[in-house]
Amino acid sequence: MIVWQRNALMSSVKIHTGFSSPLPLLSRFRTLCLLHVFVVLITMMCTGFVSVAHADLYRWTTKDGMVHYGDNMPSSQAMDGYDLINPSTGEVVRHIDRAKTPQELAAEAAAKKAEEQAAEKKRTEEEAQARRDHMLLDLYSNTSDLERAKSQRLSEIDGLIKQTQNALDRAIERSKHAQASSEQKAAFKDMLQLRKNLFDLQERRNETAKRFDEDLRRFEQLQAKDKPEQSDQAVQ
Repeated sequence: MIVWQRNALMSSVKIHTGFSSPLPLLSRFRTLCLLHVFVVLITMMCTGFVSVAHADLYRWTTKDGMVHYGDNMPSSQAMDGYDLINPSTGEVVRHIDRAKTPQELAAEAAAKKAEEQAAEKKRTEEEAQARRDHMLLDLYSNTSDLERAKSQRLSEIDGLIKQTQNALDRAIERSKHAQASSEQKAAFKDMLQLRKNLFDLQERRNETAKRFDEDLRRFEQLQAKDKPEQSDQAVQ
């Protein structure tokens, strides 16, 4: 019975494998396993070679101007900047700038702060101009209205200037005819104050005239911007 089962197993192996013994089947299986392991090792070795071939190369310049290349770089050189080079192509993969000094960092911070302040100032001026534009369009319907307002305001200041000049003339006369030194000192004091008032009034007049002239030019610009929109609406 045992002999028959062994013969049957041998016959089965012969039918499926073409061999008359199970030993060649085992040998073939070991050969396939070794071949697989060999392929894996070859793949790993090739991958390692490719990685080494494409490993980055350091390039740095010393303080004396000499350029150096190497797989390793002095740790102190990292503060002075360096390049990572692809050894296969010679191209710069990455550039690392040198570390900035405290003075440079402080200068950059100051420049950034100044830039932010300038931007804030510009924004404030633009907002103020927008409010001024809105006021001009609300107060005046045309340039003639604005010119009349300018003339009226300057006339008011001219009246104050004339009054102050008359007061100054009277103070000068008092100083000429003063009998006591105290009267003369009082007259001189009034003269100094009145002259200062005249100067301030003249400055106010100049600033007022300048502001009205600027408003007039701006008003004309705003009207010019509105005209194309009004023309387009009329066409529609």
